[in-house]
Amino acid sequence: MSSTPSGQSASEIVKRSRSNLAFALACLPKRRRQDMYVFYAFCRVVDDIADDPGWTTPERLQALDHWRAVVRGEAPDGGPFERDLLQLRHRYHIPAEDMLAIIDGVAMDIEPRRYQNWEDLKLYCYRVASCVGLVSVRIFGCSDERSKDYAINLGYALQITNILRDVRADWENGQRLYLPLDDLAAAGYSPDDLASLTYNEAFVRLMRQEVARARSYYLLARAALVKRDRRPLLAAEAMRRIYSETLDLLEADGYRVFDQRYRLSSLRKARLVASAWTKGLFGRRPPQPAPA
Repeated sequence: MSSTPSGQSASEIVKRSRSNLAFALACLPKRRRQDMYVFYAFCRVVDDIADDPGWTTPERLQALDHWRAVVRGEAPDGGPFERDLLQLRHRYHIPAEDMLAIIDGVAMDIEPRRYQNWEDLKLYCYRVASCVGLVSVRIFGCSDERSKDYAINLGYALQITNILRDVRADWENGQRLYLPLDDLAAAGYSPDDLASLTYNEAFVRLMRQEVARARSYYLLARAALVKRDRRPLLAAEAMRRIYSETLDLLEADGYRVFDQRYRLSSLRKARLVASAWTKGLFGRRPPQPAPA
């Protein structure tokens, strides 16, 4: 496989990232798994542009513009990884706007910003997570249009889970705050409280509200899982199970995110992947939500 700009192969980037994705992709046929490695490497490379120290803001913006040109097929003399990425886009007829949206979402992280409400944060989550899902369902081989709804809603759920798990780490990385300010105010919590890592009843109320939002999107994703695409979505269902159980663990422990970063063991992840595989092949269709 062609090397990425970091000198690592795409599969090495996935494995060394310690991402839950490495477990989930075991559900895929080899060709689609290798193509997902290329796509994930792209996501990792552009994300690192916003996060890695030692870059100036103009350098970060210039680097992201380069990847926009790559996605559009406008970058001159692209390297092997860039050619792999462009071939991937054409092979699966991936709309350029979905990959460009991922870059736009990463660009939102270059300068720490605050989100007033869920609608503001939702755009960020759509770009950095739901659009990743929209690209992924094409690589997975989904054929039902409803799988796009699955991808979008699962993206919201996974990103909210990441945000809740990483509250402390994000704050310590440039005082980044991904919890909506309106939600903080409603719970009686403030950015100053977060700065001092204050754990109190107000924080518990805040986290309880955000967990409920994440769960609502996990349910919407399950409701959009159709029988026709159950097998192609085995990897996504494995991700849903891993992240949903991580959320359960966080909640059961009382939202102690200032003291630890919640992770499932490798063995537990492997069992959840195996469960997703079994239920994906033989399970029943998920229950549909009751009419409003």
